[in-house]
Amino acid sequence: MVSTFDDVAAEAWARTHRPTRYLSCAETAKLIRGELKRTFPDVKFRVRSSVYAGGASIDIKWIDGPLTKAVENVAGVYAGGRFDGSIDLKYNVTHYLRADGTVYVARNVGSAGSGGYDSGEDNRDLMLALPNDVELVHFGADFVFCSREISDFTNKHTSALEWIKAHCVLENDGRQFGNRWIGDIATSMCYLQLPGENWAAAFDRHNWPYRYNADGSAIDA
Repeated sequence: MVSTFDDVAAEAWARTHRPTRYLSCAETAKLIRGELKRTFPDVKFRVRSSVYAGGASIDIKWIDGPLTKAVENVAGVYAGGRFDGSIDLKYNVTHYLRADGTVYVARNVGSAGSGGYDSGEDNRDLMLALPNDVELVHFGADFVFCSREISDFTNKHTSALEWIKAHCVLENDGRQFGNRWIGDIATSMCYLQLPGENWAAAFDRHNWPYRYNADGSAIDA
């Protein structure tokens, strides 16, 4: 069967005007659990959804394991909203969702039209180039929060402080390194240290974050 121009045009219209499927916060949390399990199979995550007046959110917690930024890069794409603190505005984002869980931004309305800084993003025309299993969705959680917990934090913090005192030239009676309090640096090092890693690597990651990828690996020179 030979397709006419009208047939092609009708198919294109149908694909770019598919109705949006609205997922609940619980359904969104289920998708996040699946993606986290695929990406970090050896890590146990606690994923909790909360629905409240005016919105909903998902909280993700885990102990040690991957760095916070690495998890945010995986789970954060399932947030159905954004927030521009400069104008105190929450705004919506719709997504393309494939059957395998892959997510793309369809439209981010942005905040620039309201005087904010986010210019937004509109990829709805991509529907024509995407596979047939793609659907337009709105995730039920406005925000996704990721929190990495550290086992035996007190002892690790003390150990990090001792490393700083032994390897850094300190000021202000040994309480500061440059203009930063060493207690704050030690805290950051605890949260930036990968399992089995020494303090030198965590200190380097704290001071020069641009040298590292979200998963903590060094960016190739």
